[in-house]
Amino acid sequence: MNQLIAGYAGRIGLRVPLEPTIECLRHLHEAHLYNVPFENFSMHGNAARGLGEEALREAIVDGRRGGICFETGLLMQQLLDECGFDYGIRLASVTTPSRTPATHQVFTVTIGADRWLFDIGFGARGPRGPVRLADGAEVDHPALSTRVGLSHGTGAPVWTVSIKEHATNAVEWQDIYSFVDTPVGAADLEMAHFYTTASPNSLLNRHKVASIPTPTGRVSVRDGHLTIVHDGESSTTAVEDDAELRELLGRHFGLTVPPQDLGLER
Repeated sequence: MNQLIAGYAGRIGLRVPLEPTIECLRHLHEAHLYNVPFENFSMHGNAARGLGEEALREAIVDGRRGGICFETGLLMQQLLDECGFDYGIRLASVTTPSRTPATHQVFTVTIGADRWLFDIGFGARGPRGPVRLADGAEVDHPALSTRVGLSHGTGAPVWTVSIKEHATNAVEWQDIYSFVDTPVGAADLEMAHFYTTASPNSLLNRHKVASIPTPTGRVSVRDGHLTIVHDGESSTTAVEDDAELRELLGRHFGLTVPPQDLGLER
């Protein structure tokens, strides 16, 4: 195990043997999801440094920052490789609050006769565990359940991922993204990452966000507002100033964000 993998495993508190089993995959998902927040407060600086192993180690492992799906996905690939998983990468189009280009990175993992959706990069409203890729398959969780549905586009299967957020007393399923079940390459990921960090139409260029799930709900900061969802109750409060924002990011997400990265980047 190299230093990057060991450091990342320590960062997420992983304490299970690294082997290509569904039990290990579930542990990887849970360990990452509850310890590494989705956040884009330093996204432009990260993009300028690139997605090399050294930059990711400095930011997420040593600096204990979170990241967007492309950043955390590259780190997770190291662990998937170390475990010996058979996996592929797909690009999904987010469907809420409006449809985006295919700019969300997810994994498909094959274990025996089953294939699984493995997504640790969507944030606190993403799947709470691996989801078997079978039409109508669900993963139940007290705070948020996930379901996948299968349809066919121009030949390739299309999966739609939906959630029911019990922590907000939701009664209907909500589609959050869909993806064509076709492998993507490095050039596709590079283009999707470039759009996400550079396009004025990218949601992550228009909003500053941090989010992390909790066993009973989630915590998020979005454009100067803190939302806490807990066991059927939700509260949103305005953040008064940068000092309060830095304190909240540290308390709820374990993040230390430089002052220049706290505001919206234009």
